[in-house]
Amino acid sequence: MENVSVSKGIFAYKGSYKIGKKKNKVPCPEYFNEPWYTAYNETWRYIEQAAENVRSKMFQEVMSNLEFFVSKVKATPLNTTSHEINTAILLTGVNVPDHTTLFDAAVAKLSKITSHIAVLWSRSCNGVKGIIEDTVYQFVHKSELDDVSEVRKSQCTLRVLKEWFAEHHDKEDPLIVILPDFESFSTNVLHDFILVLSSYRNTLKFVLIFGVATSLHVVHRSLTYDVTSKLIVQVFYTQTQVKTLADVLENTVFSSKIPFKLIGRAFQLLTDIFLFYDFSVDNFLQNYKICMIQHFYDNNTTFLCCKPKNIKKRISTLTDENIADIKNLPSIAKYLKMSGEVKNENNTLSNVEFKELLETLLNKFHKFMDQFLIILRCLHCMVASLPGSPMGKQLREVYTKAVYTSNLTESSEYKECIKLLGFLSKEELLLKLESISKILEDSQDSIIKKIKTDLDAHIKTIKEASLDTQKASSEIVSVNEKLSRLQLKEKLLRMSQQQSRSAYKQAQHDLIDYLDREVFSAQLIDPSRVTAHEIFCYSDGNQAKHHIRGSLRAAVHTGLSDPQMYLDCDCCKLENDDDIPRTLPDLSIIYKLHLESRKLINMYDWLQAFLTIADPETQSTEQRDVDPRLQARFTQAVAALQFLGFIKTSRRKTDHVKRLT
Repeated sequence: MENVSVSKGIFAYKGSYKIGKKKNKVPCPEYFNEPWYTAYNETWRYIEQAAENVRSKMFQEVMSNLEFFVSKVKATPLNTTSHEINTAILLTGVNVPDHTTLFDAAVAKLSKITSHIAVLWSRSCNGVKGIIEDTVYQFVHKSELDDVSEVRKSQCTLRVLKEWFAEHHDKEDPLIVILPDFESFSTNVLHDFILVLSSYRNTLKFVLIFGVATSLHVVHRSLTYDVTSKLIVQVFYTQTQVKTLADVLENTVFSSKIPFKLIGRAFQLLTDIFLFYDFSVDNFLQNYKICMIQHFYDNNTTFLCCKPKNIKKRISTLTDENIADIKNLPSIAKYLKMSGEVKNENNTLSNVEFKELLETLLNKFHKFMDQFLIILRCLHCMVASLPGSPMGKQLREVYTKAVYTSNLTESSEYKECIKLLGFLSKEELLLKLESISKILEDSQDSIIKKIKTDLDAHIKTIKEASLDTQKASSEIVSVNEKLSRLQLKEKLLRMSQQQSRSAYKQAQHDLIDYLDREVFSAQLIDPSRVTAHEIFCYSDGNQAKHHIRGSLRAAVHTGLSDPQMYLDCDCCKLENDDDIPRTLPDLSIIYKLHLESRKLINMYDWLQAFLTIADPETQSTEQRDVDPRLQARFTQAVAALQFLGFIKTSRRKTDHVKRLT
């Protein structure tokens, strides 16, 4: 009998894993149930929805036109025009981050017409061979056929695409090639690529879509005449990013439906980053979100940042600790100190009385912000088209001045605008007043209604006023009349005004004086001076700048000179900033030693100083034979410091390095 080995047997092992076993769900963070997070989440959902509505409205027109363009190409027979490729040029603006959103929407829209869409980016198309392979690979592998996996990317050519497309698809289906960053492509690559596509125009219906960020002239500068003659071009214009930002602000910051308000330096910082850095609305919204997080995070007083209808319900859920925090807010503490509210024996308001007062204050703030935004729009309507635009042409510019300056009506720009209003013609002034009247008519506020009534009376007076100059006054200055110098000055001024001012000029003067004294000065108060503004408004520009932009070089310096700041370990704790204990990381030791050196650092001296700190027991005297481990640590730390950009090799002396800081 033969010996049978069991070493080749198969033994089943029953593991702990079971098919269909559900994974444990990750528990939600504890702060999800905090009041401040509830208020933050609700407010951000409103803002996100408002921004999405603006974005969809912005894309709607250009997407509809683009869809019609591709549909028309699909309906046109293939052999109608030879060697000419239908091309759409999308002028999208200079901001790169938002391009992805636009072209994602374009792909989603055009995929309803044809499933053959290839999106090519310049970073992966350095040569003609690469761009053709990428194009064909995307067309072939987006198909649901089973045999497409047999085609490798190196085998993807237009001849393969032609054979594959003729076999599996209708020849009238267009093949769309999208180049989102047209300016970044090599002109030689584009030149050859378009000519190659044109040679297949009789059998394949290509459609090119170029995303152009700057101007239409870029296309003519990049492509020669023999290439552009192969294209049938149609241009599509998208809304400018400045206009898009204005629409987003109109539905968020300038909307009375959203209780959270961005004011002061924080608002100016976000608009400056948009205008001077990236022109990205998406980045603006993310920065806006950071400001919201800073305002709401771990601050339950912001739980009251809600719509007026929810104020009473949220106040009823406040704890004694929340009420104490609210009472300590600077504006409310000042109000309680200055007001003559009824107090109990302890000389403080009871919680029940304070809740009633708080409800009144919060409703007052909402009412104030509604009036503030309406009157701000009126001011913008009056000053936007003035010569030189002292306060700016955009509503956000007027808003910035209103929330950043302590007193808008005392600013030089505002006074300049008031002077310029006095030079408007009757037709121009009436046109502005009619626009203001339309802004005011939708409000149900009693103060706004009174302003509209007074404004209508002024409009009627101006319409009926004559432009003829009044007759000269019969009033004279007698020699025998005894007047002081001040009285004489006032009388001469009154006489000069009476002689030169027409009925229209008098009505215009009365209107401007009314708007200045009783409307703008009374309503356009800095929100930071209103009681309970800390609950609704965020204005800390320095904190926002620290989290949005940051200071990379300062952070690196802090991390290397004081590692305990980030590592949070006791071994890196410094008693003195100049101390260099051996427990520090090697990179920190090297960095602090390099700060003590001059422009050129001797590598040998640097190594000896490092050895003295890293191994003080054996390195009491200078040694020529260095422990290889210590030398390796030193070399690695120096290489890291060079990578960070603090030193570089010196050509003057081979055994020295040069400081760059």
